[in-house]
Amino acid sequence: MKKQYHILVWGFATILLAQPVLAQKKPTTAKAPVAKTSVGKAIPNDTNVKIGKLANGLTYYIRKNTEPKNRAELYLANRIGSLMETDAQQGLAHFTEHMAFNGTKDFPKNEMINYLQRAGVRFGADLNAYTGFNQTVYQLPIPTDSAAVFKTGFKILANWAGKVSMNGPDIDNERGVIVEEDRQRGKNAQQRMSNLLLPFLLANSQYEKRIPIGKVDILNNFTHDKIRSFYADWYRPNLQAVIAVGDFDVNEVENLIKANFSDLKNPANPKPRLNYDLPDNVQPLVKIATDKEQPYNVVQVIYKHREGVVKTEADFKLSLITP
Repeated sequence: MKKQYHILVWGFATILLAQPVLAQKKPTTAKAPVAKTSVGKAIPNDTNVKIGKLANGLTYYIRKNTEPKNRAELYLANRIGSLMETDAQQGLAHFTEHMAFNGTKDFPKNEMINYLQRAGVRFGADLNAYTGFNQTVYQLPIPTDSAAVFKTGFKILANWAGKVSMNGPDIDNERGVIVEEDRQRGKNAQQRMSNLLLPFLLANSQYEKRIPIGKVDILNNFTHDKIRSFYADWYRPNLQAVIAVGDFDVNEVENLIKANFSDLKNPANPKPRLNYDLPDNVQPLVKIATDKEQPYNVVQVIYKHREGVVKTEADFKLSLITP
């Protein structure tokens, strides 16, 4: 007997329900870029977070945290994902993420991975990245008790931000890695059922057309210029942010960000970053998904609602009570 997964969707507004594609399996959720805020007292920023913006538009957030000692977490957050792809680029936002680990201007070939592993940073377990519909985020845990290694961490982030090599042979070698990643995802009953549910949940929207893993035929056959164009168009400082939290001197980190990221340039004619929504439905939508390897029955009710930006205390209260 095939176990079933029932889903009932009722709603008059929208929220995006989907998982991004991960370089190394790490669960997270992408949310629709729609905003609706209410009036009221603004939620203040954490005074311990230093926030700044470079002349090229890159934003940075720095916070000192002494636990764990001699450790820091660095992030490069990009406001780009699979929704920015053209029809001929489906899957290339995620592919670009992979290419960031396949050689950059200052770290050719596997030099970056080798350097970090010698510093005690494990690829996958520590060093990681993920790609969603609206964002691509790189995570780099780094020790701070070695000044040279710590400074190099910001150089690595800057290389991801604007100096990925995109060599032709490396692109071709990575095709099989990503296709196999897609195949492995299909070996799991839960993932196979998710593959049935996502087109239903995202129907009649740009999200349905831009599932981050992309299409196998495109991954196998796209020409190199397609991924190079995606990187050149979208990896730009006015869509990027650096986040640093850890046991370090805040002013030193700010200077490292300025030194490594100030020379990054935006395109002369940048493509507009469009926002996309999901269509409403008045009547409940029902979907039954089955798989012979699903061990139990599940019934799920999803209420679609518009996800607002939490800026005020009233916004925060609303986010807590909204189902």
